[in-house]
Amino acid sequence: MTDVIHIRACLAVVHEQNLLLVPHYNTDAGSVQWNVPGGSVTFGESLQQAAIREFAEETGLEARITGLLDVSEVILPDRPWHSITITFSGSVAGGELAAEAQHRYGQKMPRWFSAEEIGTVQYHPPQTVEKALGL
Repeated sequence: MTDVIHIRACLAVVHEQNLLLVPHYNTDAGSVQWNVPGGSVTFGESLQQAAIREFAEETGLEARITGLLDVSEVILPDRPWHSITITFSGSVAGGELAAEAQHRYGQKMPRWFSAEEIGTVQYHPPQTVEKALGL
């Protein structure tokens, strides 16, 4: 069993009651799962810096953080996998919506989801997405 705990920093941006999510392919949830933009924190990088950097990499947009939205955790002892995700709330500050450049799974085009649309797809982390959309 590994003793590594993965720390992820994410940024949930809601604009006009729509939440921006990015597709992740071939996940445990199925062929496509829509995730809050974010990823690993590198050594020496603050959680906020990591969330803003990952958001820009995955969406093409610049953002600002407005607060702390949620903290979630996944523990799968059989794999073994343990991750902690810190999600900030924020807003778009510039840029143009674009797919992540040269991703190994091909084009990962972000998409805005309304509260009504979110129920038609797999998404992660569930409590964070629901909190962001006020569900």
